[in-house]
Amino acid sequence: MQGVHDEMVRKLYANIALGEDIGEAFAPMASSFRETMLCYKIVSLNSLQYHHMAFHNTQEDMAAKMIAAGQSNPLPRFAKFAPMNGLIHTEDFISPDEIRDTDFFDLVFSDYGTFDRVRAFLLHRNGMDTAMVSVAVQSDFDGSDAVQLDKTLDTVRPHFQSAFSVALHLEQRRGLTDAYTFWLDRIPSAAFILDQGMHVAFANKQAEVFFGSNESFFIDRRGEVSSRHNGHRKLFEDAVTKCRVTSKPLGPLVLEGEAAPNPFFVVMPIDVLAETPAYLAPFVRGLQPLLCMIMDPGDRPLAELENLQHYFGISKREAELLQHLVRGASMGETSHALDISYNTARNHMARIADKVSVNSQSELVRLASDLAARVPR
Repeated sequence: MQGVHDEMVRKLYANIALGEDIGEAFAPMASSFRETMLCYKIVSLNSLQYHHMAFHNTQEDMAAKMIAAGQSNPLPRFAKFAPMNGLIHTEDFISPDEIRDTDFFDLVFSDYGTFDRVRAFLLHRNGMDTAMVSVAVQSDFDGSDAVQLDKTLDTVRPHFQSAFSVALHLEQRRGLTDAYTFWLDRIPSAAFILDQGMHVAFANKQAEVFFGSNESFFIDRRGEVSSRHNGHRKLFEDAVTKCRVTSKPLGPLVLEGEAAPNPFFVVMPIDVLAETPAYLAPFVRGLQPLLCMIMDPGDRPLAELENLQHYFGISKREAELLQHLVRGASMGETSHALDISYNTARNHMARIADKVSVNSQSELVRLASDLAARVPR
């Protein structure tokens, strides 16, 4: 199931960046658990008014059935007091027999089978308005499949909570002068904004590192994106031109090279982010500059230095060393970048491992990458 988890997380961040419904990021899991019904919804818990719904493994009329069932749905009320840091098992609050005895079961579940239990987690809660994910399962859904479903949901939960938080903050901060940099700094890949032509107006830290070290792309003296690879330059310039003409996002477009998997990029008008997602009730804005992202499948997300220091109890210098290792640098490359000797770098590494109680560099890098994915910046 690790592949399903990785695919969901990649799709999640891509959807957030493209302004698409993050509920669609659950498609890989829905495909692996076809015997379940998955729903992503924004609901007012008192009135059971649904502001937004997205379904997987159901028929097209499921939203209409949910609305028609109205107050007979016994399940959302448990979200009023459920914790944000765990899964909800409805049988802890209401028995499967009681669910089967409701009008909601007859109106919504009965056409699909004996669905009488739900696994759920919350994305966000503000008063009675709640964003949540729920997976309905049948009475005979148990054993290893049930365990694997719980494990998958618990693993992806912090990613989806973090992504929802980023989308919400973006909407709340829209119109502020630092909105671009706020957004860019939360994209885990190289991201930058073209204000006109190929000129870079804003770039996040990952983009600065990318343009400073990439063998193909760079920023020229005019502040414009260029490439030493004619094919890459033409592909990128054509995508930018087409995006400006059509006002529609393009990508992912693969930057083919000798090694695989190859990096890919997407280009989109900023107004796409204002038009969607529907669950944040956006409004249409005028034409805006283009957001560009270049993503390397081998990249690891980077945790903030402050987060590494706080959660691992390490110094700023040790956190800087750890970030270089997460980027994929060797110990020799890291010592050179930090202008310290190789032995000093190794000593730093040993102290970090001792503080975090791990036995290997690879385990430490994995923990740091996981922190970046789980803790919003």
